[in-house]
Amino acid sequence: MTHLKSLAIALLLVAAAAPQAAAHPQISGSRHAFGEMVDYPLVFPVQGENYFFDSFWAGRADGIHHAQDIMADKMVPVVAAASGTIRYINWSSNPNDLRPSRCCTLQIDHDDGWASKYIHLNNDTPGTDDGQGWGIADGLLPGTRVEAGQLIGWVGDSGNAEGTNPHLHFELVDAEGIYVNAFEALRAAESGEPITITTPTPATLPDCDTMGPEDATKLLNRTKPLRKGSKGGAVRQLQRFLAEVGYPVGPIDAKFGRSTRKAVREFQRDHGLTDDGVVGSGTRAEIAAVLEVIQYAAALHPEARVLRPGAIGEDVEQIQHLLDIAGYDPGTPDGSYGDLTSTAVTEFQDDQGIRSDGKVGPRTRNILAEFLEIDAAAICD
Repeated sequence: MTHLKSLAIALLLVAAAAPQAAAHPQISGSRHAFGEMVDYPLVFPVQGENYFFDSFWAGRADGIHHAQDIMADKMVPVVAAASGTIRYINWSSNPNDLRPSRCCTLQIDHDDGWASKYIHLNNDTPGTDDGQGWGIADGLLPGTRVEAGQLIGWVGDSGNAEGTNPHLHFELVDAEGIYVNAFEALRAAESGEPITITTPTPATLPDCDTMGPEDATKLLNRTKPLRKGSKGGAVRQLQRFLAEVGYPVGPIDAKFGRSTRKAVREFQRDHGLTDDGVVGSGTRAEIAAVLEVIQYAAALHPEARVLRPGAIGEDVEQIQHLLDIAGYDPGTPDGSYGDLTSTAVTEFQDDQGIRSDGKVGPRTRNILAEFLEIDAAAICD
C-alpha cells in the first residue's frame, strides 16, 4: 500500500499540468452543487489493492479535476459501480465504431438517472506500455446493460495518463448532469460502513447591518451642499454613514455641527478630496462609491468561509458584486460560484501578485478588502 501512496502523490504532481479530455462547466443544479460530497450507493469500482484520496478539487490545466483518481496496478479489474446501460465506449455511442485509437474509456448511465465514467482503462499488451491492448471487457458495446459489480475493464494509463502511474479516473454525475464529489461514497463502498453526509447549506454571514445606497437617498440625491449649520434627514444619513465607516460624529441628531464637520474633513482627507468640511457633489460621489462596497462587507469579514468553485450562497453573491466593483467580471451575481467567478478571482489574484488558485480564502479576501478600501471587521462588529 505504501508504494501506491507514493505513486498517488507523483500522479497528483504530474497530472496537475496535464489536460483533461474535456472541460466541464462548474455549474450547480437544483439538487446538488458542483463538487458537493454525496452519499450515493456504489460498488467500489477497483477490485484489488488501491489507494486514493480526495482529488476532486485538484487543479488541472483546464480547471478542476472533478473526479477521483484511484491508484492501482495495471490489469487490476474494474467493475460497474452501479447497474445501468453503457452510453459510450471511447467517447463513441455507435456500436459499430468503438474508436480503438481512443481506447479506453466508458460511461454507464445508471438506472436512476445518475452516471459514472471510467477513464484511463488499460490500452497496453500486459507487461508492456505499447498502446496495443484493449482494456474493456468482451461483449460490451454502447447500449449494453451491465449490473453493479460486473467486470467492465482493467486499470491502465491510457489517454492523457500515459505520463502518470496507472489509475482509474472515476467521475460521478447526478441526474441533472452535475458533477458531484464521490470521495465519501467510494470510501463507504470500499469499507462497507455507512456514512452520513449532511447537505451543505450556505454559510451564515457575520451580522453586518450596513447602509446601502438605498439607505442614503436624501443625502445622495441632494443638489445643495451640506455644511455646518445644515439640518434634516440628509444630515442624519450623512452622520449614520460617517459613524458606520469609522468617523465619530457624536450624536446622530440630524444637526451638522462641529463634530460632524470634523468627521467629514477626515473622510475627505482619507479619500483624496479637498478637506473643506462641505459635502458637495465630489464628496457625495465618494460616499456613494463607499456605500456600494460596504453593503457587501460581510463577505470580506475575517471569519467568512473560504469560497471556491461550486460554492453557493449569499456570500458568493456578495463577492461577485465586489469583484464587479473592483473591475473584474464574475458574470451575473447569482450566488453560484461558477467558471466566470473563478476566472474573475484568478485574474484579480494574478494582478495582485498572489497565488492564483481561483478561491477566495483569507489572503485573497484581505487583499480585495484593501483594494476596495474597506475594513469589514470594523464595519460588521
